[in-house]
Amino acid sequence: MVRRQMIPPFLSEMIRSAITLFDGVEFTEIPLQCSICASTLRRHDLKKKRFATLYVDEIITLVFVKVARYRCSGCGRLWYADEPFYPDTRHGVILVDLATAIAKKYPFHRTARIFEALGIRIDRGTVRNYAARFSVDSTEMYGIPIPNRIISLSGLIAEGRSVKGAELLAALRLPPADRALPRSPPPEKEEREEE
Repeated sequence: MVRRQMIPPFLSEMIRSAITLFDGVEFTEIPLQCSICASTLRRHDLKKKRFATLYVDEIITLVFVKVARYRCSGCGRLWYADEPFYPDTRHGVILVDLATAIAKKYPFHRTARIFEALGIRIDRGTVRNYAARFSVDSTEMYGIPIPNRIISLSGLIAEGRSVKGAELLAALRLPPADRALPRSPPPEKEEREEE
């Protein structure tokens, strides 16, 4: 018999509120000059990215953010606006931080069970991957390490208003250096450069 992980309701609500704070928020901030060729960037589109998967009583809720993409007028590279994701991760930064913080104290399978008790879908393989790649500062609450980034969002949660992407990034203290790497130029641009 598998023992169900018990989480205090206050803690569960704080974490879920921090995650849902991101739902539907647009992230559009970016320097309007390409860091490769110094040409101007033009708005290309708004990409919907999954931030988290939550569930309660078998009802799944997907939390999405919208990230603006810009195309360089000179080299054709595609740039993402500053976003709440670490490079090469499938979950929002606060979920990665939470998995990393809990995995410092508990084994990966137990960390996955804690996520399940919180109503957040993440598997132990992903927890293992994040724990090996990242390190975070955390504060222990009710026996569970909570990343300081989640605690820093509590002021925005308490205000109960919609927030802008720039406000969330500032609360998370994410620098623009966390911007995703540029995409390669379109094939026709490469051919012209070779000639």
